[in-house]
Amino acid sequence: MSAVVTDREWEAHRLSDAIGVEIRGMDLSRVLDAPDVDALHRLFDDHGLLLFRDQDLSESDQVRLCSALRPVVDPVAWVSNVTAGFHPEGELLWHSDYAFTAHPMLGLSLFAIEIAPDAAPTRFANSARAYDLLPDGLRNGLRELRVVHCIDSVHGRDNVRTRLDEAGGTNASESSFPRYARPAIWEHPITGRPLLFILEQQASHFEGLTCDESNALLDAAFAVLYDPSNVYEHMWSPGDLVVWDNLTLQHGRPGNPRPVRRSLRRGAMNAVTTSELIAGTGFDPRV
Repeated sequence: MSAVVTDREWEAHRLSDAIGVEIRGMDLSRVLDAPDVDALHRLFDDHGLLLFRDQDLSESDQVRLCSALRPVVDPVAWVSNVTAGFHPEGELLWHSDYAFTAHPMLGLSLFAIEIAPDAAPTRFANSARAYDLLPDGLRNGLRELRVVHCIDSVHGRDNVRTRLDEAGGTNASESSFPRYARPAIWEHPITGRPLLFILEQQASHFEGLTCDESNALLDAAFAVLYDPSNVYEHMWSPGDLVVWDNLTLQHGRPGNPRPVRRSLRRGAMNAVTTSELIAGTGFDPRV
């Protein structure tokens, strides 16, 4: 892919037509100057994902970069089957973290510490580009709808779409099945870009429709969102840092078997702490 930034001491190269740029020649263990930070911020807003390879980063280095792009209020955590952390092994369907709350994460980062051969990749799909790709009829049909995103804290299944009707419908406990409805075509609160914000893992149904009545329209949206042309798959190597916009992009992964060591340090970007997001629910991200 051609370079999109070449006037600095570092370069930015497109990762794919759909998503992301790779930053080459930048050492994130040092404090960046203001022009570098401004350039990275623009690239993050425009492309949704930044990849930095061959980095040697402390926790504070990782947090410093994330803080330059979006607010950071949580300490680092882990997505790991080596160090105790979030969702270490199972398949994860397409999702954006905490979309079932009023304040989903604004951004996320993963820094690869230990990656065994055959460790699971992370996949990304572009909700902003998917909006642009929608057929006019489908876009118009979705424009007036609100989608209910829901998580199942009882069974903790990350590879099955949560359907509220199967849990008792609107009478289902909100502490056990926390949920939040927002427009299916949603404006990004920072960039202002329209997003096709319908998430495979958490999209239960459209308000006013049952889950069964919603399925055909959800499937049509998913076909656009997860078309291979709208997806970037990142194969991890130690020293990789990937930082992405959690609203512009959805992410997921295949299962990672327990014997295959995979350890990534996670940084979350938001103005609201994780504890505040899940207060009053039975959801535990460490399970």
